[in-house]
Amino acid sequence: MTATLTREEHPPTTDRVAVFGPASLSNLGPGFDTLGLCLSGLGDVVEAWLTDEPGVQVVIGEGTVEAPTPTDPAKNTAARAASVVLAQAEVSQGLVLCIRKGIELGSGIGGSAASASAGAWAANEALGRPFRKDELVRAVLEGEAVASGCLHGDNALPSLFGGLVLTAPSDPAYYRRIPLPRALPIALVLPQIEILTLEARALLPAKVPFRDAIHNAADLAFMIDAFRSGDWAALGRHMMQDRLVEPARARLVPCYDAIREAALGAGAYGCALTGSGPAMFAISEDADGAAQALAAMQAACRAAGIEADGCVTEADAEGVRVL
Repeated sequence: MTATLTREEHPPTTDRVAVFGPASLSNLGPGFDTLGLCLSGLGDVVEAWLTDEPGVQVVIGEGTVEAPTPTDPAKNTAARAASVVLAQAEVSQGLVLCIRKGIELGSGIGGSAASASAGAWAANEALGRPFRKDELVRAVLEGEAVASGCLHGDNALPSLFGGLVLTAPSDPAYYRRIPLPRALPIALVLPQIEILTLEARALLPAKVPFRDAIHNAADLAFMIDAFRSGDWAALGRHMMQDRLVEPARARLVPCYDAIREAALGAGAYGCALTGSGPAMFAISEDADGAAQALAAMQAACRAAGIEADGCVTEADAEGVRVL
């Protein structure tokens, strides 16, 4: 059974758990459907408590960003992930989820994945933590699939585990976590344009030139080495070389070229779309450099007539967590 509650129907309880599901970057240039990075400070919060009524019930909490958040549990990524955890635990109890969206859907920084990871971990916490994170991979992937239409791990797994995650597009449950040797400062800009993942995927070419496929494979390999070695200059250079996906999606962001030029002009090592966009990110040597890049990127958006939020952030090594 599933249902939707209003705020006034919150049952009083002292057994709530509150969980933070972080945002994430995906693709990072040539790593389409393969590479994702957890972000610090941005994300969704899911509160959960057990009930005697089976199923998952959903309510949207105060402070949610102004973006449509499904309250139908069948269409909500957090609820789907939580329901998989309940089934996995083989319990008869149900769960209420109160979701506070901190990430606008369609922004490009893993809003649906953040809710899925938070929903799965909140259910796990409410049940007394019967599962490790690596045992919740399938639940988080299935939750994310509610929004994307199929299983994708490039946002979901970084949000769950933290850090940089490499995942197989053919089997997203097959993954590798890649440790970063030092802090990775990031300037993140979010133009006020909505781009839905399903629409952005429709723009992708069905076939690509063999030479371009080889080019992308090489740049992805060099990127992984740059991540492992902490060579952010090399990382920036190779993440801007995508020939397959980003060129097709760039036209969805009217200020794409202006943002890239502004970031590089301010000293950033590299700048790219994250996911389907419209969010774009730049990497720098340190936080001061990232702040300069962010200011230039936002100014470029405004000059193009597009408002943009933004922040300086960094890679988050922890992933989903209890607040």
